[in-house]
Amino acid sequence: MNGQGVIALAFLLAVVSQAQGQGRGVPGGLSEQQMAGPGEQALVAKSRKEIIRRLPSWFDRPVGPFKALTYRTQTVAGTNYFIKVEIQEPRPRFIHVRINATLNNRSKVGGVKVARQYDPILYF
Repeated sequence: MNGQGVIALAFLLAVVSQAQGQGRGVPGGLSEQQMAGPGEQALVAKSRKEIIRRLPSWFDRPVGPFKALTYRTQTVAGTNYFIKVEIQEPRPRFIHVRINATLNNRSKVGGVKVARQYDPILYF
């Protein structure tokens, strides 16, 4: 490798490590976990009926409110939101929900997974 190639490689590695240090992560990968805010709560509330339809048949149908706790995002043609949701009933239960928000402000539930309180949010 010549001198210019070494410099280019060093520059590329510096850019990648800087981006990862700022929480940007790998393109197409999941972001760092963050606390859910009003935007994520609104996505969950808007998608509640679809989330309930996608729950496994053995899962008792929730009657309590859904509370978005934490989330991770993935940039695709729009944004995939991976949200940990607490179903607030007498006994709290947790699910992970994947919601795709398209570039034209539409959203669709891409998946629902039953989880435990401390399960990390991973791609599913």
